Amino acid sequence: MVVLLSRHGVRSPTWTEDRLDSYSVLPWPKWSVPPGDLTSRGYELVKQFASYDRASLAGAGLLAASGCEDAAKTYIWADTDQRTMASGKALAEGFFSGCPLQVHGLAAGVSDPLFHPAANGVKPVEADAAFAELSRRAQQQKNAQQDELIQEVQHVLLGCDPKIACTPVHAPQMLLQPSPADSGDVAVRGKGDHRVDLEGPLPLASTFAEDFLLEYTEGMAMDQVGWGKVDEAQLRRFLQLHSDYFDLMHHTPMLARLEASNLLLHIAHTLQQAAERKPVNDAIGPVGAMLVVLAGHDTNIAGVAALLGVHWDLDGRHDDTPPGTELGFELWQDARGVYSVRVTIAVQTLQQMREMQALTPAAPPAHATLTVQGCKAIRGACQLADFSQLVGRATRAAAGSAIKN
Repeated sequence: MVVLLSRHGVRSPTWTEDRLDSYSVLPWPKWSVPPGDLTSRGYELVKQFASYDRASLAGAGLLAASGCEDAAKTYIWADTDQRTMASGKALAEGFFSGCPLQVHGLAAGVSDPLFHPAANGVKPVEADAAFAELSRRAQQQKNAQQDELIQEVQHVLLGCDPKIACTPVHAPQMLLQPSPADSGDVAVRGKGDHRVDLEGPLPLASTFAEDFLLEYTEGMAMDQVGWGKVDEAQLRRFLQLHSDYFDLMHHTPMLARLEASNLLLHIAHTLQQAAERKPVNDAIGPVGAMLVVLAGHDTNIAGVAALLGVHWDLDGRHDDTPPGTELGFELWQDARGVYSVRVTIAVQTLQQMREMQALTPAAPPAHATLTVQGCKAIRGACQLADFSQLVGRATRAAAGSAIKN
């Protein structure tokens, strides 16, 4: 069986237009959907990815290449945001077009602790430890290249070429103060999902880099992507800022444990249930499910990956999680009856998303089999018993389950 942890598809920026415009000389492009919602193009890209997955899993002998029979052995659970619920529906349609397949989830507006455990309570001692770790790592990560990239983002926001500074027509909010040494990133006490957060130029520049990515993958005219100042090469440079920010926020050990332990434990129990063929507490989906899909966020993928110690370089970027990214957990059984887990990652390339290219065996998404830290792998797979022990060591105890099968 397979568990897929998927990021939602291409969405609009989560900030309002007024907030975005307060940082730029020119107004940001208009989107066809409210802030943070999945676009129709994002829906189609996710559906296209799932159609490819169906063919790939059929080639591996897990699913039939067509028909609705295997829909009954598929379980989809989505976070309650519009972009995740809609992505869940796109995944269902892509896997089993024309077949009845329900997308499960909590009620709209309810915080699902599977995807947002920190929003449902963090012990003060845990928050203190995370704050100290993040503060230390933020100081260690700061470097001249990062400052240079942030300055390039600033130039674009001011209507200039990334490599050419200029004086703004009016004075928007600035990412960097006149002296970069006085404008570093600092850890702060947060709320909701981010009980510990980061403030400063890096998180701001990361947000804008992500928004340029969304413009590009939405297929906007190039004169609208960063106001015509951000081509694909420049976008790839800017995305390093997003990776740097995610490294701090989701790979800092205590933060990863706080945000991803509950989710990773559920995934491990789901694999265990498939192997034992009987109910296991906190498993997702019914006994006998061959495909379990979790429609979540890039933050979920980054946190789970951090706990497992896995890294990847795909489409020229390190540990990047663009829209539609899939972190896969494949359960295999050998001739002796021994179960093992293979962890995979797959992303549509920037070009594939920009051009809405068909995904085929000859033109697949970028993908890799990942090496789980601390697990002795045989042909890329880790024995299920070893994987379960590793998950136990990497996670903290989860406070109950929100999943109702």
